[in-house]
Amino acid sequence: MDATFDPRPIPWNEFPAECLWYLVPMSVVHLVVFIVVCSLLAILSWGQADKMFRRIGRFGLFMILLLLVGALFNGFWSCTVYGRFYRSSDYVFGFIPFWPLTDIWVESRDAQGHLLKVPYRLHALWMLFTAGTWGVTVVLYRVICGGSLRALRWSQRRLGLES
Repeated sequence: MDATFDPRPIPWNEFPAECLWYLVPMSVVHLVVFIVVCSLLAILSWGQADKMFRRIGRFGLFMILLLLVGALFNGFWSCTVYGRFYRSSDYVFGFIPFWPLTDIWVESRDAQGHLLKVPYRLHALWMLFTAGTWGVTVVLYRVICGGSLRALRWSQRRLGLES
């Protein structure tokens, strides 16, 4: 009986499940970060309740957007990168926009994980996905908060996309 580990690339029909696999555990991480930062904001905004609640609300919006956009980018990562550039025997989700993919994630103790391509390409892909995650999150945040709504309207008029 041959017990070799041979994962296949994740098909696109599993994209929603891959997004969910990111969303559930990473929501706990985002919640912990939110609580810690809210504590710091409460200390820094002592005596200014209106500013504190506004800052906490905006930070909460940013964290929710980052979680949702990160889940989408993880789905893209899982369906395009995993199984093509690397394998891992204990894959849950492979993309996290906070810290880069390292050999520890790829190489498992049972030596079943391995790189399929040159490592710098994998790191370059991770950087591309990370820049996309943070960029889309910031743009969405600015559009929702109205910071660049005028710029968005101006670009729509300029391109003739005004409705």
